[in-house]
Amino acid sequence: MKVLLPQGVEVQGFERELKTTLEQAQLAGYALMGFAFREALSSKLHEIDALVVMEPGVFVCLEAKGYKGKWTGSANETWFSDNQEIKAVGGNPYIQVERYSLVIKDKLRSCIFQDINFWVNYFVVAPDQTQFEIKDAVINSFQHGRSVQICNVSRIEQVLGSIRTRENVAAKFNEVGIKKIISELTGISLEKIEILIGQPTDSGTQIVSTLPIPVDPPIKRVGKPPPIAVAPPIKLHDNKYIYPSIILTCFVVVGVGIFAVWYYFNQRPCETATETRVNSICYKDITKKPLVIGIITSPNQYSEFKTYLKKQLGSQAINVVVEGNSEITYKDAQNNISKNKWDIVFANSPMNGMRAKDNNYKWLARMYPKYPLTYESVLFVRSDSRIKSIEDIKSTTTIALGDLNSASSFYMPAYNLYGKSITVTAGHRSSKIRELVANKQADIGAVVYTTVKDDPQFRLIQISREIPGTGVYLSPKLTPTIQKQIQNILENAPKRIKKQANYDRGEEPDYKEFRTIALRADQVLSCANFSRNPVQFFCNATSQGILGRVAGLTKQGNGMIRLRLERENHQTCQVFVSSQTLNKIMDASSPEIINRKQVNIIGVEPIELQDGTCELTIENPTQLVVLQPKA
Repeated sequence: MKVLLPQGVEVQGFERELKTTLEQAQLAGYALMGFAFREALSSKLHEIDALVVMEPGVFVCLEAKGYKGKWTGSANETWFSDNQEIKAVGGNPYIQVERYSLVIKDKLRSCIFQDINFWVNYFVVAPDQTQFEIKDAVINSFQHGRSVQICNVSRIEQVLGSIRTRENVAAKFNEVGIKKIISELTGISLEKIEILIGQPTDSGTQIVSTLPIPVDPPIKRVGKPPPIAVAPPIKLHDNKYIYPSIILTCFVVVGVGIFAVWYYFNQRPCETATETRVNSICYKDITKKPLVIGIITSPNQYSEFKTYLKKQLGSQAINVVVEGNSEITYKDAQNNISKNKWDIVFANSPMNGMRAKDNNYKWLARMYPKYPLTYESVLFVRSDSRIKSIEDIKSTTTIALGDLNSASSFYMPAYNLYGKSITVTAGHRSSKIRELVANKQADIGAVVYTTVKDDPQFRLIQISREIPGTGVYLSPKLTPTIQKQIQNILENAPKRIKKQANYDRGEEPDYKEFRTIALRADQVLSCANFSRNPVQFFCNATSQGILGRVAGLTKQGNGMIRLRLERENHQTCQVFVSSQTLNKIMDASSPEIINRKQVNIIGVEPIELQDGTCELTIENPTQLVVLQPKA
């Protein structure tokens, strides 16, 4: 096996021992060591100790840990070596290398194996002196599927050689070619890969470089001008010599390599022309793309605020625009937040506020500063209605609800209506709900308490628990400097502008208790069928669903996300869900949030595969429920 290293990179410590072992292994393929691999759909980089690419289509991630004591721990716990914590990204070496395998699999699927089911295996590699007491770990052997697999370094050749691939994977691998696959993985052109792979050094290691390959100096010819004088060779021990020019060349090559690495991470342009790189991270460049204010109310309310903000930013922003209006759905607003399309978010609802928080938006200010920190939702009827309480609700009773993501007019009513069967009309704004009840087109309505509490034509039949307020949030895609500047601009804005935009200083709400209520409502709603009345706000005993834990994910190139589900019966399933559908699921608004959480999948029949795993496809957000952790 040949080892490929980036120019200027040298492995040290236990990784050097792993490198030597791989070089000596009688295996057909390459080990990529010291490379940083970018995620298929983001700029995040992962440096993998070794990625093994073997014919005829075997891929293995190796994470080297040089701890020589007795290892203890489990798949979900921190690992220790003789009571010393084994340092790892994500919690423990197993979680770290499993994550790397998903990154590589996602990358290969997006460019090579689009329609082929294949595996990227992974091992934690330890010194030969290490002893293992890792719960349920597979030691020095290969086991297909998801499991904790550890290997002593001297056994790595034997273990790698025991891994087999599928015929269709091998056929695709041979069709594309190993050099092309390495080129796709490393980002180095195929031409340079072919040149460099064909030039082994004495150690068997390939130095991957974008520099010209040096050639010997020209031979001195008679009759030509004499060559430029060079320093004489330096004599070493055993009558061996070394030329100072060679030392100088080595320093130059290493220096250029270091500069290339620095340039790659800090100075290279971002993939999107409207982004700028700051400290190796790409941010939105508002000198090239307008700063967007996201709202769900009337744009007129923010006209002065927009003008003020644009004036304060001056030439730093090409423009400031307002997106959204009173007709936009909560779903569309939350999608814009999840995709960082809105730079400043006037959330106007705790559902939107939680979505912003879950997507790493920064809290700026409180909305509705003249009102209490919390509010209530109510169920109300006409003052002459025969309905006195929710106990009078029947399956023929009609209730008017709001947007499916509204806290006051949907989630709280769903929570309060648990156990009921009722006729539902949903998706309405507050004013429309009041109109439907007033005109006897609906028997019950659900709105914010203050909108009907003093209206004599209505009577309240139930008041909900307290709902937290919300505020203004700032996108993490803006540079830290611009974020700080916008924060200062908002805090120091004139009072009339703050009043018109309905914000002022204040502490961020605590969404913890409301998340619990929303989760309970989600569990109930996952069993409800809103396409047919009456709607049951409860789950039958037969709708238990598929229980499991999300244990890793990859983002597909077609907008789909693949979740790895570890079921209670120890079976592993691949769950495919679109990012658009995931955005609609509470506590699952992004792949990173749902990862490692317990879920229940309802109404989806799994497809059993020959390798003992299964596949499921989520088409409706009500089919997946994130479960509340047990106390």
